[in-house]
Amino acid sequence: MRWSVTIGLLCVAVVGCSAGQTGDETSTSAQSQTADRMNQMIPLLEQGQPIFGVGHPAYVAFAPRNAGPDAPPPEQPDLAAAAAEMVAYQTGDYEMNNYSPNSAEQYRAFMEATVAAGGSARTNPFISKIPIMHDDPEGTTARLINQLNDGQVMVVMQEVETVEEVDQVVAGMRFTSKGGIRPEEGFERAAAYWGMTEAEYLSKADVWPLNPEGELLLNVIIESVEGAANAAAIAAHPAVAVVTVGAGTMGGVFSSRNEAGERVRDDASFDAAVSAILTACKNANKSCGYPANTPAEVEALMAAGWDFLIMQRRDQDAFDAVETGLRISGRAGN
Repeated sequence: MRWSVTIGLLCVAVVGCSAGQTGDETSTSAQSQTADRMNQMIPLLEQGQPIFGVGHPAYVAFAPRNAGPDAPPPEQPDLAAAAAEMVAYQTGDYEMNNYSPNSAEQYRAFMEATVAAGGSARTNPFISKIPIMHDDPEGTTARLINQLNDGQVMVVMQEVETVEEVDQVVAGMRFTSKGGIRPEEGFERAAAYWGMTEAEYLSKADVWPLNPEGELLLNVIIESVEGAANAAAIAAHPAVAVVTVGAGTMGGVFSSRNEAGERVRDDASFDAAVSAILTACKNANKSCGYPANTPAEVEALMAAGWDFLIMQRRDQDAFDAVETGLRISGRAGN
C-alpha cells in the first residue's frame, strides 16, 4: 500500500483538544466492559480487537503566542462542563492527553471533576507521551513517574530507537517491589482515579503483559531511521503492548529541500520504513498504531492492518472515525 497516496502525511501530535460533541450515545466500550479489569484496553488487546481514542475536551487555556505583556489572561474552561462532556462521550477507548508540568494542577483538577461527573480511569483512561528517553533519561523518568502518579494508564514513548530505552522506561514504570525504580509513594491521586485503595493500586499498577495482572500499558513510537532499523527488536520487547508510527516526524525525516528550497518527501523511503514497522509489529503480535482524523483514513488504515487508531482532533470527524472503526471491526453494538 502506498501510505503517501492513500492516507497522506499525518502528524502524530494530538492537535485538537477543543470542545466537541457532547454525545448522548450509549457507550460501545461501556457495553463490552470486562468486570475484572480496570484498564479496559487490555481485554481488547488480549482478544486482538482494534482500539480507538480521541483527545479530551480542553481543561486549560493558554495565552496566544503573540499576546503582549499587558494582554488579559485567557478565560479558563469550565472544568465541570468539560468533564461532563467527556464522561458523556464513552464510545472511544481512551483519552489522548497532552500532559505538561505547566498545566499539571489543572489536569489534576480536571481528574477530580471527572470523578465528580461519574468517570474514572476505567471509563476515561488517560494516555500521554513522555519526552524522548535518549535525550534526557533522568528527566524523562521523572516525568513518566509523575504522569503515572497522576493516574494515567499508558506511557507513550517518543522517537524510540533502541531496546535499551524501552528497558529504562519499563524500570521507571515498575515499583521497586516489582524490580523497577518507581517509588512506592506519591500515587494517592492515581489510586483515587483508578477507584482503588492504595494497597490495591500498588498491586495492580504494573506493566502488562510482563505481569499478566498488571494494568499499565507501554506504547512505543518509532519515527526515525534508527528506530525503523531496530523495529523488529523494539516490537519484540516483552513489555511493549503497542507499536506506533510517528508519521509526521517520519515524514520530515525522509524529506529534503529541492533547488527551489521546497521540502520534498522521499515517498518510497517513507513507505518502506512504515511497512517495515508494520511488519515488525505484526510479527511480534503487537497492536499496531497510526494517527488518523477521518472515517476514510480509519478505513484505509484498518484495511492495511493498523489496529490502534489515534484520532488527532476532538470534532465530528473524529467521532465519526471511531464509529467507522467500531463498525468495520464488528465491535459496534457489542
